[in-house]
Amino acid sequence: MKNDLNLTDFLKDVFSSFDEKVENSGLVSICVEIPCIDLFQVYELLINQYPFSSFWEESDGISYIAFEKCKYVTLDGPKRFEVAKEFNSENFKNLINLTNESHNYALSKIIYLFSFSENLNNKNLPSDIPSLEAILPKILITKSGKNCWLRINGHVEGKSSLRTLIEEIWTIRNQVINSGSELIKSSGLKTSFDSPFIDDFSRSLETSKTNMKKVVKRGIQLVEKDILEKIVLANRIKIKLKNKLDLVEILKRFKKKQPNTCRYVWKRNSKDILFGATPEKLFSFSKPNLTLEALAGTISTNSNFKKLLKSTKDLKEHNYVIQHLIKSLEVSKITNFKKSDIKVNSFGDISHLQTLIFSKVENICPFELLKNLHPSPAVCGYPKNVALDWINTLESFPRGNYASPMGWVDSSGNASFLLAIRGARCIEENIEFTAGSGIVSGSVLEKEIDEIKLKFESIVKQIFCAKNPR
Repeated sequence: MKNDLNLTDFLKDVFSSFDEKVENSGLVSICVEIPCIDLFQVYELLINQYPFSSFWEESDGISYIAFEKCKYVTLDGPKRFEVAKEFNSENFKNLINLTNESHNYALSKIIYLFSFSENLNNKNLPSDIPSLEAILPKILITKSGKNCWLRINGHVEGKSSLRTLIEEIWTIRNQVINSGSELIKSSGLKTSFDSPFIDDFSRSLETSKTNMKKVVKRGIQLVEKDILEKIVLANRIKIKLKNKLDLVEILKRFKKKQPNTCRYVWKRNSKDILFGATPEKLFSFSKPNLTLEALAGTISTNSNFKKLLKSTKDLKEHNYVIQHLIKSLEVSKITNFKKSDIKVNSFGDISHLQTLIFSKVENICPFELLKNLHPSPAVCGYPKNVALDWINTLESFPRGNYASPMGWVDSSGNASFLLAIRGARCIEENIEFTAGSGIVSGSVLEKEIDEIKLKFESIVKQIFCAKNPR
C-alpha cells in the first residue's frame, strides 16, 4: 500500500479518532502504511536532517530507521534495566494511537542502548557514555519483507498542533515515497581504498600487540590457576580520521559482504556515531516465540568448518554460553524450551559456532530477561562477577557500548536485542575499533591474538573498502 491515499481523507480520519480518544491534549502516535522502500536510500535522504538517528536492518525480521527524540531518558547510574522498564511502561501507557495498526510489525517501538556495564567498580576508567539511553523516536520507519510503515509520535495541544503533526508525517511520507528519484542511484558499491588510513591502522595494530599479548597472557594464567573458567578480553585501537566516512555506503557494504549479520547505527549526533554489523543476537521475542542465541567459538570462513566443530577449546567456550542462557531462562521461570543442533554459521570473513534455544511463552519482561542474560560468557566470562572485575583490571579502557545490548520493545511487549560488536565508534575526529577473544583452558596465546586481529580486519576493510590491512 498505498500511493492513492490523499491528505484530506487522512486528516479527516485522524481528527475523528482524536475526537474519540483524546480530551484535548496528549502524547499521540500516527501511523501510515507506505510502499516498500529501500532503507539505505531513505536513511541517506534523511540522516542529515536530524541530529539523532538509529538504524537496524536484518534480512529476517523487523528492520527500522528512527529519527529524532519524542520522549527519552538517559541514565548514568545503577538500576538501568529497572529504569528502562519504568520508562517503557509509562510511555506506552500514555501513548494514544490515532490510527489502526494494520500489522503487529507496525506497532509503536521504543529503542534502547545500554552500556556494557555500569562501571561502578571501575572509577579509574570513567566511561563517557550513559548506562542507558531509551528513546521513543519522533519518526519511525519500519520494514518487514515487502511491508513498510511510517509513524510519527508527538505531544499535541488541541487540533491545531495535531494538524501540524499530520502535515509533518505527510511531508515525510512524500519524501520517502520519492526517495528513489531524489537520490542519484549508484550502479554498485564504491571500491576506492583509503590507503593512508589502512597504513595508520596497521601501525597502531602492530604497536598495540605488545600490550595485547600481555593482557591475553594474564587471562590465560587466570584460567590455568582456576581463578576463572572463562574470560573475554578485548583490545581497542583509536585512529584519527582523515576523511569523513560515508556511513550509508558502509552499511551497504556490510549487507553485501557480511550476510547474516544485523546492521546497526546509534547516531547521537554528527560527532558521536556507533555502528557495525553484529553476528550476535541476545534474544528476540515475537509472541509467543522466544529465541535465544549462543554464539561463541571462532574460525576464519576460509578454514575447514569441521576443525571448529571438533575443537575442544571452542566447544568448551560455546558450552559456557549455552549453560548461561539456560540458567537465565530458569531464573525467569521458563523451563520448557528446545535447543537446536550446534552448527557453524558464517558472517562474512568470520564464522562462529551457533546454537539456538527456543521457547513458547505468553509474556516476558524483556528488561528482566536482559538483566539475567547480560553480560553473557560470550562477551564477559565465567563466573560473571569475577570476570567483570578482571576485565576492569586488565583492560586499559572502559568498554562503553562495546558488546552492549541494543534493541527495541514494541507496545505489545515484543522485543529484539543484539550485542553491539563488530563495529566502530566515530567520536569527534577519531574512530575507535574494539575486538576481543574468549579464553578458556586450552587457549593458546598466538591463536587468541590472531582471532582478535581477524575481527579487527573484518570490520576495518569494510569501512575503508580495502583488502586485508597489512
